[in-house]
Amino acid sequence: MKHLRRMAFLVAALWLMSAPCASDAVDTVIRNAEADIARFEQQTNGLTPARRSNAQRILNLLNISYARLQESDNQSDPSWQAVNQRYLALKAQLETFLQPTSVQPADTQSATASPQQESGTVETMSPPNDTIAPLVSGERVRVKKLARDMESVKNGLNTTGPSTLQDPDEVASYQKGLQQFEEALSRYPQIDDPDVKTAQAEYDALRQKLSAEYERAKEQLAQLGDVQQRLATMEENNRTYAVPQPLAIPFSEEDANQWIQAAGSARTVAEHNLTQLAQIAPIAYLPDNPGTPQTGSPYDSKDIDRLKRNASDMIGNVENAYGVMAENLKNRLTQIEQELGTRFQDDPSGDKQWLFIGEGAEEEALKWYDENSAIAQSAVYLEKALNRDPSDALAMAEKIERAKKEFMEKRDAALEASRLPEPKSKDKKMLAIAQEILENPNYEYGEHGTIVLTASEIVERERTESEIEIDDAEVFGGNVTMSGTETTWNYKWQEFKFAVPLKESDSDTWYIWWITAKNFSSGGSRTPLNRWVSGEAVKGNLILKKNIF
Repeated sequence: MKHLRRMAFLVAALWLMSAPCASDAVDTVIRNAEADIARFEQQTNGLTPARRSNAQRILNLLNISYARLQESDNQSDPSWQAVNQRYLALKAQLETFLQPTSVQPADTQSATASPQQESGTVETMSPPNDTIAPLVSGERVRVKKLARDMESVKNGLNTTGPSTLQDPDEVASYQKGLQQFEEALSRYPQIDDPDVKTAQAEYDALRQKLSAEYERAKEQLAQLGDVQQRLATMEENNRTYAVPQPLAIPFSEEDANQWIQAAGSARTVAEHNLTQLAQIAPIAYLPDNPGTPQTGSPYDSKDIDRLKRNASDMIGNVENAYGVMAENLKNRLTQIEQELGTRFQDDPSGDKQWLFIGEGAEEEALKWYDENSAIAQSAVYLEKALNRDPSDALAMAEKIERAKKEFMEKRDAALEASRLPEPKSKDKKMLAIAQEILENPNYEYGEHGTIVLTASEIVERERTESEIEIDDAEVFGGNVTMSGTETTWNYKWQEFKFAVPLKESDSDTWYIWWITAKNFSSGGSRTPLNRWVSGEAVKGNLILKKNIF
């Protein structure tokens, strides 16, 4: 393309086709003839006897062009008749100019004086030279080179793929170059010389090829329309209809529908862009440029490739985003199904009652079922939004609901079976101590039921605790020496344990509490001594009021 750039040429007819004088021409032959006659008329203006050889050359070229005009199939058309008349008139003018004439005396006024001559002056004409000198060796070399140059340009003109003549700058460059070829060829009026004939043939072939290529470029432009605007619209649509991110699980039916709509729009845009780019790429002439559309440069072939990649990536991202959601849902549902087979499968009347009626057990279980039900419903929503069969997801959602119902049945059975433990002692003193602790307002135990001793007797306990308070620290030779005071407390106490149902302060719900009663005889500075106090108190299972008393 560098050679074509350097020697870019365009047939004058390519532009003259759209000129006013050619607006009514009905075929390419007539349009080319109109361009030729306009050029010949311009070249004929101002001819003088000293330029007789130029007149002969113009006449020779005129005859060749006139012969081509006769090949038109539209000789009855007014445009053909008009240009034909112009040919005949110019031919007659040139033939008259070339006829031999006698030398006029200098003081004799010429009957053919130009209207542009000053009044009183006479134009004289030299005796004609009817013989055109043959080419000399230097001229022949130049003619042959001229033919080779035109052939090179002709052979270098690509007539497949996107036509470079879609570019107005290319058209102007070809136009200028062809004019230079024509002017160079006009310097050799020896039209019967074989080398001149070869050069003329190359000129005609180049002109014809360029004319055909220009027509092909026009057809491509007609198919493309405003290709820059089309590409800009694709770029904008890529941003407007971006691929949505995968939804976080769980999601609502509205979320699923909106995601599918957004993903569908993104895929539609991407597929449309790929279709459009497949039509544009083979026929659009988009020379590379160093800029980008974002900085104001026109789209080029690299942008075509980029837009293709973007469109393919959009389709891939849509599929990947759906794949991520589908895979996440599948994994979660698989995990849920496994947990459904192991969770809350224990006997509600056994020692695992706390799984069903322990503090917060029901709330935690129902939360787990509801969260997993939402995940299963998400799978249902996604399949429905895609107009696909949601049977598997629906089956899982139903399985979760059945498991939830079974849990509630086991919870009710566990509550019905909930009882206070069998007493290990009925010692009145211990019962009185327990009663005293429960009624102590500092503990706010509230309303209680039957006290059950879970210890057979009061036991003695003892432990020692120490605390060191650092008073000073010194460093000698890298060694640290600290000094301080160590305080030791010796804790001694008596204890026993009991169970008791306590009523919740804000409802009629009862829980079994497990309480340790303690009486310290020695301890720390803040230890209550020599009186029974409440130690550790643990909230246990629910119990029905009817099972309390």
